[in-house]
Amino acid sequence: MPSVLPFRGYLVAPERVHDVVAPAFDALTPAQRNLYAREHPNNYVNAMRSLEEFPAAERPTLDVLLEENRRNLENLLGQGAFRDTGAPCLFVYRLRMDCHEQVGLVGEVPIAEYDLDVIKKHEYTQTNREDQLARYNDVVGAASSPVCLTYAHHPGIDAVTREVTKSPPSIDFVADDGVAQSIWCIDDAGVQESLQRHFKEVGEAYLTDGHHRAAAGSRFAQARRQRNPHHTGTEPYNYLLVVLFPDDQLRILAYNRYVTDLNGFGADELLDRLSGNFEVEYLDGAADRDAAPSRPREFAMLLEGRWYRLRVDPSSIPAADPVDSLDITILHDRILGPILGIADVRCDERCESISGASGMAGLAERCRGNGGVAFACHPVTIQQLMAVADAGRVMPPKSTWFDPKVRSGLFLRLR
Repeated sequence: MPSVLPFRGYLVAPERVHDVVAPAFDALTPAQRNLYAREHPNNYVNAMRSLEEFPAAERPTLDVLLEENRRNLENLLGQGAFRDTGAPCLFVYRLRMDCHEQVGLVGEVPIAEYDLDVIKKHEYTQTNREDQLARYNDVVGAASSPVCLTYAHHPGIDAVTREVTKSPPSIDFVADDGVAQSIWCIDDAGVQESLQRHFKEVGEAYLTDGHHRAAAGSRFAQARRQRNPHHTGTEPYNYLLVVLFPDDQLRILAYNRYVTDLNGFGADELLDRLSGNFEVEYLDGAADRDAAPSRPREFAMLLEGRWYRLRVDPSSIPAADPVDSLDITILHDRILGPILGIADVRCDERCESISGASGMAGLAERCRGNGGVAFACHPVTIQQLMAVADAGRVMPPKSTWFDPKVRSGLFLRLR
């Protein structure tokens, strides 16, 4: 388990939470983030703008944009939107949504432990995205979006966080999307040491959200070390801002697929091709919510306004392989690639990845009236994610959607 360390940073001022705290980044499209930033000039989104948000004709250079992000952050600090914690702290961070609750710990881990794979990964990262985020770290000099990790739940950690949350929180509000956000500052050295002792008893830590931010943090630290002749290893750039949630509290939703056309096939031809690998059942009159896959190895398909259930023969799946046995891999290897001609969901404009947060109705809305075909998958489990990372493998792109999402604009750590 990586070392979990307190840090001196900033928390959003309680009276500014609704103004400053950003919406869930991945829940908005780039165009929606652009509009939100314009309509909310004092929101933290204006300190984390990205090039993709701007129409091509209005897109600034990266250098210009990063300078604007830096100035916007300085303006927020000048307005008193964040308050210095005054001492090194760990933070208990609780998210509540409907009947779901998850309680995590925010702190720092040495970037060297990420480099040594003490923190296990399950995704590839893209170099150009790492480049932009590393430049962001260098120019803006701040972290506000904790990298999300999970670990095998530990009764000692749970007991400490339960005790901490009996006291009034420093931050407590409900965001626009209905997710309640609560934060407790832990500045007591004894409580900090108790948590650190318990974390040493935990085995591995696993990245859930934030692979690119973690990789960019590593590159940023390496560049700063090379530029600093007086480097000691204690500088803020040597650490990664993280939040750790126990594995039994995380909620993973499906990451579904919509393909805009049938790759030249008619509907009957597609159904015929699918029958070679799947048992195909027409769900006569099924409502959107009733069509959702109820178990692994089962998919829902919306074609010409009608739902079908696709089941794959379990004996044809290499159950011992942690990647090839994933439902999302089966969908890619047996339908999207060989039949619909989708080689890479990250860059093929014919294929969209749609989070399970929008539900079956959201997936159906995207497909109905637009043609094409939609597929709903059974969600990946946290145990499957850990098995992939333990094997040193990676999942297909866009495999997991963790919900609710950690927010930016709550914590601030200057680099």
